[in-house]
Amino acid sequence: MHIAINGRGLRSSVGGTKTYMERIIPALATTAPQNRYTLCHGSSDHRGIYPGVEDVFLSAPHRLLWENAVLPKAIRALGPNLLFCPKLFVPWFTPRHIKTVVVVHDLLYFKVAKTHIREYLPADVLYVRLFLQGSLKRADAVICVSEHTRNDVIALFDVDPGRVHSVHHGVLLPSEGEVSAAARDSARRRYGLTQPFIFYCGSLSPRKNMVRALEAFATISDTVPHAFVVTGGKSWKDQPVFDAVKRLGLEDRFVCLGHVADEDMPAMFSAADLFVYPSLYEGFGMPVLEAMACGCPVLASNTSSIPEVAGDAAHLTDPVDTDAMSQGMLRILTDPSCADNLRRLGRERAAAFTWEESASRLLAIFGNL
Repeated sequence: MHIAINGRGLRSSVGGTKTYMERIIPALATTAPQNRYTLCHGSSDHRGIYPGVEDVFLSAPHRLLWENAVLPKAIRALGPNLLFCPKLFVPWFTPRHIKTVVVVHDLLYFKVAKTHIREYLPADVLYVRLFLQGSLKRADAVICVSEHTRNDVIALFDVDPGRVHSVHHGVLLPSEGEVSAAARDSARRRYGLTQPFIFYCGSLSPRKNMVRALEAFATISDTVPHAFVVTGGKSWKDQPVFDAVKRLGLEDRFVCLGHVADEDMPAMFSAADLFVYPSLYEGFGMPVLEAMACGCPVLASNTSSIPEVAGDAAHLTDPVDTDAMSQGMLRILTDPSCADNLRRLGRERAAAFTWEESASRLLAIFGNL
């Protein structure tokens, strides 16, 4: 089978969709090397980095033209059996005889969460609302990254449920060296972390619910010695987070690292005494599994897809109940047996999610079209 891949999502600087593509593309090529894979993209950074995957570099002055004019023309010339679209859209003029598979990561552009309007730029929201329905109708199969997202798709759109499939993400398990005491100490020194810390990675946009997490932390800050450490660069409407830090008097306890190199993340997860993920809505929630894989106890929301991902391996709490959140934080930080149990359960849970399994399930769906 010749599988072409719509690589538009690789042009993003960060984000779950880009990470997904960077993991699933090599997993497909490794799992079924007998297939031919052609990655069509507009980023020179991704030329030749996936063994067993051919590159076709395409340029256009705008992403709309790239995806709906330049890419379909290239697909006609390539003549693949199937076009795999990992980011929401099947190009408008894809030849009808070529099978198409599209991935839906979340539906924050629609009324599936109270904060959906604040998550993306209005132009992006309008574009997705106008064209996603048509993309889902054109696709021969729709892949959702969780059963929760699959249910949202079926509820919101006129799509045959038989064409909508749930295929979870995988997670990369760290090597012993990546989470060793030496690696943890090195990461602490590199990022200037001199005290125990609670960790969060991701954006600081409203749906991530960091203001409530900080309010919960403030109520126990006199009881525990921890700093509250976050990653992430400039986010959509993130100023309320920094305003909350000042309002709560946490200037000396809040650390915003900005970008943390991928190779340092396992050590950062491992060095933290607690990973918090209080998001109001997730299509999957990959950081939950990443923290678990590195042996960090997790406190997360009991909403959207997160319980599906975390299972019984995390302390789940109502993300709008700051008292429950603070009590959960305090218990994990002060009860070694609770923290150790979450570490054990988390490692077991994370080990069940592999990119090889994700790729195998996708390939089975491809083969049945």
